Amino acid sequence: MKLAATLVVLDTCVLMPPRLSDVLMDLRGEELFSLHWTTAIEVEYLRNMQTAFGFPQEAVRGRLRAMRGRCPEWEVHVSPAARAKVPAKVDPEDGHVAAAALTLRHYVDEERDPAAYQVFLVTDNVRHFARGEMGKLGVEVMKAGAFLDRVYGEHPEETGRAVQRAVSDLSRAPYTEGELLAALEAHGARKLVEGLTTRLGVTTVRRAGGRPRVRKP
Repeated sequence: MKLAATLVVLDTCVLMPPRLSDVLMDLRGEELFSLHWTTAIEVEYLRNMQTAFGFPQEAVRGRLRAMRGRCPEWEVHVSPAARAKVPAKVDPEDGHVAAAALTLRHYVDEERDPAAYQVFLVTDNVRHFARGEMGKLGVEVMKAGAFLDRVYGEHPEETGRAVQRAVSDLSRAPYTEGELLAALEAHGARKLVEGLTTRLGVTTVRRAGGRPRVRKP
């Protein structure tokens, strides 16, 4: 994986969990892949972060500004051609997310060497996205934990640095490395957690209650 050749669309459900998205943003900082979403995904994010996690609107907007700053390539302008290619089996409510990934696939197919590029759609609602049909169109649909495990398998050193940075960047109620790894394990990143507990010399610790904290923009 590398920044210019690995294009990743994040669904709303992956952007929302703070510790998961922290690590994804810090992996982007390691230049392993580019991260993308749309303004429609942002609308869902802003609404659901307030209703699901109870964050104040300004805190959510601040976090979104921070993510945009980490990923200047973030915005996908969905093309009509990509919308037309969305498989019929994709849940209609998620068609715009599938179309974003297909827009990136169309871009690399038309403008660059298709074989040199990977396009991923990372979502925890994989059953909504017709994984087989999307795969035939050049987009690999994966759960967040499986994607993190793949990144770790290819880049263990960079992944370790990203996790450590995610811990150090938290401004309030800081997490330990073990607590952050436990949060990633809850998202299904079992291979990553198994590897990093050994590399970092820590054990996973389930964090006590309290709502997730937002890091500074």
